[in-house]
Amino acid sequence: MRHKWVNLVLLLLVAGELVTGAAGLMSGDSSNAFLLQAHSILGYGIVAVLVWKTALALRSLSRPARGRPRRVSLLLAAFLLLALGLGIVWSAGDFWSVAGITGMSLHIYAGVVLGVLIVWHSWSYTAGFRIGYDARKREALRLGGIVAVGAVAWVGAESLKDVAGYAGARRRFTGSHERRSYEGNRFPTTSWINDSPAVIDVDSWRLKVVGLSGTHREISLSELENGSFGLEYKELDATLDCTGGWYSNQVWGGVMLGDVVRALLADDDVAGGASCIVSSVTGYNRRYRLDDADGLLLATRVGGDSLWHGHGAPLRLVAPSRRGYDWVKWIDSVHVTYSPAWLQPWLPLQ
Repeated sequence: MRHKWVNLVLLLLVAGELVTGAAGLMSGDSSNAFLLQAHSILGYGIVAVLVWKTALALRSLSRPARGRPRRVSLLLAAFLLLALGLGIVWSAGDFWSVAGITGMSLHIYAGVVLGVLIVWHSWSYTAGFRIGYDARKREALRLGGIVAVGAVAWVGAESLKDVAGYAGARRRFTGSHERRSYEGNRFPTTSWINDSPAVIDVDSWRLKVVGLSGTHREISLSELENGSFGLEYKELDATLDCTGGWYSNQVWGGVMLGDVVRALLADDDVAGGASCIVSSVTGYNRRYRLDDADGLLLATRVGGDSLWHGHGAPLRLVAPSRRGYDWVKWIDSVHVTYSPAWLQPWLPLQ
């Protein structure tokens, strides 16, 4: 490979890592497992490219920088190696954290910094490429070959983990490790952007359900649980998969979101609606298709016991096949709207 093409191939692989990593982070559906499989394959491809890149980089250090900020290049290399190393250690070993920050989160943070640096690197080292040169079939074949090497390395590594009995072989397709499944409230307590409200007085708490016209009705916790308004208490076995790198299977108890909306609102306050916004007392909220409401549980219990405050008491959302940030905690309102469900950031910004 020529020097520039080692750089370009490496940039393409890292860009692919960032895209597949971000897409995989936002999906808890097993049908999208291929995204994180591709993420792993590209990672092993990067390791293969680094064999060439390291030799070239060592030679370039003995030459003048020619105006390019070499220190930024070295910083990029450091974060690339850090992100790769954290990913490999996390995928092979068991659940671990440093100062309360999980290995998965550290891997993600390193990837975010790497993304910023890669923009600079891409502009600096590829802006002068000629289109005719860039499009040569030989270079495309080289890139394809590296991806193929990455795929073989990924299959071999996963097989080795399984045969050797490494903890990483038991990860979920998202890369998450199992934590305290079917132990009720004993599973880990985390919140998106560290929301931490005061303990809610369940006697005075009410869930407000707002219709399309703006009219609303309220329901208490006891009414949710004792069958008021014709509501039926149900249990749902679902997996909470946190982006921090852990998952927990639990049996959740409560009432279906769709049932609550229909029970408390008039038909003309729901008909024609496209989505519903589920909001927390903290101001955090997420939007869901109204057609999906029958598959979403407003949970008051887990493992047969009332939710602990840290898990969202008195009411939290259980959203199967979605990542943890969609499982809104400390819910105090539901709004039916005409707006489509996609009208929100892919990742919460609150």
